[in-house]
Formats: sequence, C-alpha cells, structure tokens
Amino acid sequence: MRKATQPGFTLIELMFVIAIAGILFAIAIPNMGTFTKNNRLTSAANDLLRGIELARTEAIKRQVGLVTLCGTASISGTDNSLTCAPSGTVKYWFVFADVNGDGAHATDGTEAVLSRGETNSTVTVRNDNKAVICFSSTGFASVACGGNSPVRNVVWCDSRYTTALAATAARAMILSKTGRARVSNVASDITTSLAATGGSCP
Repeated sequence: MRKATQPGFTLIELMFVIAIAGILFAIAIPNMGTFTKNNRLTSAANDLLRGIELARTEAIKRQVGLVTLCGTASISGTDNSLTCAPSGTVKYWFVFADVNGDGAHATDGTEAVLSRGETNSTVTVRNDNKAVICFSSTGFASVACGGNSPVRNVVWCDSRYTTALAATAARAMILSKTGRARVSNVASDITTSLAATGGSCP
C-alpha cells in the first residue's frame, strides 16, 4: 500500500512568501501614513464647512440677530465659558446665536452655543481675518460683526507642505460674498487663499 503524503510548504516556499509579504508591507506603510495625513486635512476642512453651513442655516431660520462662528484658543469647559479669541492659528471653533450682533459670545447664557469643533493638533490653520464669520437673516456673511469683516479664506496644511505639494498637503475653504462656502484641494485655490491670509505653511 502507498503511504499517504502530507501536503505542506517547503522551507524555500515559506521564505518566498515571507519575502513577498515584506515587500508589500514596505510599500503599504508609507502610503498609509500619507492616507492618514490627507484624511486629517479633509476631516478638519469638512468639519468647519459643516459648522459654517449650520451657522448660515440657523441665521436664516431664526431671523433674529446674527449667528456667528468664531475661532477660539480653548474649547474646554461649559458653553457659557466659551469666548472668541481670534488668532491666525486657532485650533477650535464654535457656533452661537449672536443675539446682539457684536461678534462676541456673551458668557451669561443669553447666547446659546449651537455647535463646536476642533482641528487635529498636527494640522496648521490660517485665516484671512479675525477668525470670525457672522451670518445675517438673509444668509449672507455680515460685515456688521463687531466691526470685523467675515473670514473669506481658511487654509489647513501639515508638515509636508510646499508650493509644489499644495494640492496634497493642504486644503482651502473659500467663502463667497453670498455666504456660500466650499472646500478645495486645487493648488491654485490653496496658494491664493494662503496669500490672502498673509501666513505661511506649515
């Protein structure tokens, strides 16, 4: 009678498979890092875009005063402790019902906070004004916002940024005069918006 053969891998076959797996990992790991960084930029931009759209919608719906989105240095604590702290490198933002239309959040509870968000700590944020956007009941970005003109350009970028890599390592948000915002990863939009902020990346 014939002996039953035991199927399996030879040592050479096993080493060959391990070598192929090593090559695939070597290719995949750098790409995963790039994917993660791109995702952080997109997430930060889309999160602010959501906040802007909320502020605009609420301003039209409420028909009272303004609804304001502003940047701040800290977003910890209760809603009543949040204050606008405009800066070119803000990492946090919040939306509130700006009842008196002064572009500043009243901490006495009379101006409700509608939403809040933050940017990943590895992402640099630039804006072209005072990090404040106010919307009137018409849905237009209002200039009657505590004397501040609304932000028109915001740029997010990370440590990879160069002018040549603008489309990869940055995102831009452009706010039109009618109050509509859009996010772009087109290099020309990014470099133009960054120039408008007067800042640099990262």
